[in-house]
Amino acid sequence: MGDSTTTETSTYLAIGLGGDHLAALIADPRQVSRLDGTGAAFVVAGIDGIDGSAPGGVTVEPTVAAAFLAAHAPGTAFLAAAAPHRDHPYNLARRIASLDHLSGGRSGLILGVRDGYAPGDTAWGGAGLTDGAPLGVGTTRDVAVAVQKLWQSWPQESIVADRESRIFARAEQIVHVDHRGVFDIAGPLTVPSTAQGSPVLAWYADSVPAVAAAGEVADLVVLAGADPALLGGAVDALDAAPSSRFAGDGRRPLLFVQVAASRGRDAADLVAEAESVAARPGVDGILLRPDADVDALAVGDVVPRLAGLGVVRASEGATLRDRLALPKPARLLAGARPVFPAPEPQPAL
Repeated sequence: MGDSTTTETSTYLAIGLGGDHLAALIADPRQVSRLDGTGAAFVVAGIDGIDGSAPGGVTVEPTVAAAFLAAHAPGTAFLAAAAPHRDHPYNLARRIASLDHLSGGRSGLILGVRDGYAPGDTAWGGAGLTDGAPLGVGTTRDVAVAVQKLWQSWPQESIVADRESRIFARAEQIVHVDHRGVFDIAGPLTVPSTAQGSPVLAWYADSVPAVAAAGEVADLVVLAGADPALLGGAVDALDAAPSSRFAGDGRRPLLFVQVAASRGRDAADLVAEAESVAARPGVDGILLRPDADVDALAVGDVVPRLAGLGVVRASEGATLRDRLALPKPARLLAGARPVFPAPEPQPAL
């Protein structure tokens, strides 16, 4: 397991919402607060954009949707889905950091390989701005590393607002990321770090190679399904991956497994599958995924049954990292070159 210190049961609950669900909730904000009653550790906004499925009828940009939902469901945390297919890592890092500030530390990013709503077949090519780079696990991994570096390039603790010295920020603590890879980025980010240190970074994976890459760079992995071969390979890959460069204490990323909730499926059958998946070694959480034609909040009806069986645990905490018992990520920029010289104290006016 990713963490053996849980107190009630060892399985977290998450919910994955697609574009149709996001549009419906935004159209009726009164329903959004019901997310607070699901007991979910987090909700993924825009999961259909990164899961390899055909684009839906409507969608909402995930970071915009997550910002709206977080304001109307103050007890719920959100991961915004994105892929390098459309989004440059600098833009992603800035939007997610801003979202995390707005939500008080209840946010994060879940990466995929491609964006089903974007045209073309190259990284960043979906934005129509460049020929881009090949899509694939390696490109997504590079984005994960670059984004994490950017999130750490302007430490929040550098903002001291010292009236006596008239120094607002210890500017020498703001550093270049100097990332060289699929994307070359000098940095720094124009947004300071958040209450979490860094937002949570997740990876939606549908193959063992993707899980293996995620094991080196992510806080958690969402596995596309519970196929025994895929699940067994995923657990082995995470256990064999080098200690996460972001976990800080050497723990492997948490593993969530997607369980589909389709129209007409009996609730008892859904509960039984969730219970079976949760019992498998190495599984830390279940992500309930309603199909596009299923009410976004209908999955909440099965949560009390899962809780009553001891399948899922309640998730509490001010930040998403607190809810998942994740430590702050390890420092990636020790010794990086400062962007600015150290400020000099100024005489009083």
